[in-house]
Amino acid sequence: MALVPLVVASCNSAPAPETPDAKLKGADGTALTAVQVYLAKARSCTSASKPVACLEDADLALGGQIHTYANLLAVGHGFTAPPATLTKARNTAQTLANSLEILGDAQPTQANYDQVLNTFDVNSALGQLQTAVKDVTAGLPG
Repeated sequence: MALVPLVVASCNSAPAPETPDAKLKGADGTALTAVQVYLAKARSCTSASKPVACLEDADLALGGQIHTYANLLAVGHGFTAPPATLTKARNTAQTLANSLEILGDAQPTQANYDQVLNTFDVNSALGQLQTAVKDVTAGLPG
């Protein structure tokens, strides 16, 4: 009796493409995590040898991450969350990202940083973004 090798072939071995809503849910989670990482980093900057430079680095990092999220909302097609919710999240994200990037470029002196910071309420903007992102997630199926 001859042995015949068993070969298992899959008709569809490629993974299923990610749905737009699944991609958005992932981005929502990433944005919320980035905010939490930023808040922890900002707290740790108070004891850094160069606190303003530390905070500016954190501002720039979060600004870039939030820009990525805003861009996804701006070009994303096929999202099923309510359009008004998506627009609010995009606008909130874009404003925060721009402001963080300006703060990140304020120059590493406390006076310069404070001057820029006084024109923008970071804590309020972070809270608004978190609410907007959670609203987007709540507007998605499943």
